Amino acid sequence: MEPPEPLQRALAELATLTCDEELVMLLNCEPLPLYAILDRSGYRYRTERRADGTNQVHIQKA
Repeated sequence: MEPPEPLQRALAELATLTCDEELVMLLNCEPLPLYAILDRSGYRYRTERRADGTNQVHIQKA
């Protein structure tokens, strides 16, 4: 996917996320704009840099 599609899809999925669910995204780049939105909106997240260079982002409601 090319920007801004990953961000748009993440925001759509976050709107449906319940407190006991986690959204996991596998991205080719580090999603800095998404991090800012998550910080402002009170979500918890962590990113793992994988050996193949991709970023696995785990997002939960705080």
